[in-house]
Amino acid sequence: MGMHFKLGIYEHQSAGAIQGLIDVLSERPEIVIHLDKIKAICIRIYEPAFSIIGDPAKRDPRTRQSADHSMVYIIATLMRKAHQAKRVGWEPLMLLPDDYSPESLFDPLTRQLMDKIKFSHGGAEYDRKYPDGIPTTLEIE
Repeated sequence: MGMHFKLGIYEHQSAGAIQGLIDVLSERPEIVIHLDKIKAICIRIYEPAFSIIGDPAKRDPRTRQSADHSMVYIIATLMRKAHQAKRVGWEPLMLLPDDYSPESLFDPLTRQLMDKIKFSHGGAEYDRKYPDGIPTTLEIE
């Protein structure tokens, strides 16, 4: 079985989407400049991740504990950080304690991006690949 090291503060089930986001933004860095042109960020993932970090109750996190287990908050925060840094990669996007402060939790840009995230279960095809992997698809429209 493989393993990975978790860099930053996030629920480990979101690691596939985080890497997917970094990959997409690395290939298309202009996305971080023009966030207003994003129509949707679509994430497909396996069960139990879908239930744990995709729970509809987690679409509006109000505490650090709910935010670090919210796929929409994690991805929207990374998008905001990339936009502010004007670059991508693990270093500028690493989620730190300040990313869960009240100011960050209710940041207007983060909240706008959260509204654009569509989160779905990938079905049996994704489920078969877990726990040996963390099958995730992330697409930006």
